[in-house]
Amino acid sequence: MDHYDDAGMQPLRAFPQDKPDYLPREGSWEHDAVNHSDSWSDTIFDILDISNESRPDKSYLLSFFREPFLGALEAAIAEASQSGTPWDLELELVTAKGKVIWVRSSGSALIENDTVVKIKGSLVEIDKYRAEEASHHLLKQRHQQLSGFAHILTHNLRTHAYNIMMLTGLADRSKLDAYHADLLDKVTTVSDNLIATIEQISGIIKVNENVIESELLRFEEITENVLSVMRAELNLHEADIETDFIVPAVFFPRLYLDSILMNLISNSIKYRKDHEKPEVLISTYLDEEKNCVILEYQDNGIGIDLKRYGSKIFGLYKTFTHRPGAHGVGLFLVKTQIESQGGYIVVESKLDVGTIFRVFFKPGTQRID
Repeated sequence: MDHYDDAGMQPLRAFPQDKPDYLPREGSWEHDAVNHSDSWSDTIFDILDISNESRPDKSYLLSFFREPFLGALEAAIAEASQSGTPWDLELELVTAKGKVIWVRSSGSALIENDTVVKIKGSLVEIDKYRAEEASHHLLKQRHQQLSGFAHILTHNLRTHAYNIMMLTGLADRSKLDAYHADLLDKVTTVSDNLIATIEQISGIIKVNENVIESELLRFEEITENVLSVMRAELNLHEADIETDFIVPAVFFPRLYLDSILMNLISNSIKYRKDHEKPEVLISTYLDEEKNCVILEYQDNGIGIDLKRYGSKIFGLYKTFTHRPGAHGVGLFLVKTQIESQGGYIVVESKLDVGTIFRVFFKPGTQRID
């Protein structure tokens, strides 16, 4: 009985590199056509759920496959034995414990003096890969269906909402008594809120659908542009914004970086302490271990109870205070925009102390020169 380890074996396929927890098992087998002997690597026994004391045998290996996969593999091996033709198949097998798994079987023949002397094959367990691939395909189909439905819904609702707004605008308030004038004001407020909600939903849909090109952005320039747009609100609340951009630039969509900074600054204003002016520090630095640039945003606001709300902080329409203007959309958009570009965001916060957001951009997008 021959065994050998799997050292030095080359992968048969490029498995997803963004899934560090995915480690497919890969083993090799060999049939000596001259001496009529077989040898397997230890991983073959592991994949088949059998003891490594079992006798390696080509027929025994084939017994773990069922039709139509058995016939396909038998035909491939037979052709390799006769003409040296290699094969590469994705097949189902049933392990000794009755578990049905997908494997990738590849093999080729060793020919000497026009005679096939050895058949070498390999098995790679791709069960998880196949499941993820099928799941991804199903999710993509559902996303397309939901996307079409969302477009129809927002289009129709927007039409009705603007019609209501137009009709309330045509009303002659001078001909209304106090009761009906107040009623008209309430309808107008509801109409305005409905339009705002529809526009928010429409923006969320666009973020999830559109592929926006990245460009080289200087943090200082983008921040100044955002602050200039928000200048009146910042002055009203005497907000103090400081910056420290150790990493000066990043490749990222301009629209998204504008939106991220604007939403974070708006939150600092919205959730400021009642008797303390808002203070914000925006900085960037390089995480050498992760090879990515980090945008750190820190404020001195009322903070968030992360033990209570930590799992919901980036949820759509999740709000944690009764502050005016809190809709639960801003942080959802921030997270969605960052993740759409391959990055992620984390948060630290203490009640009555403040909040820190750290944006981890996709590795390789930084510029330090």
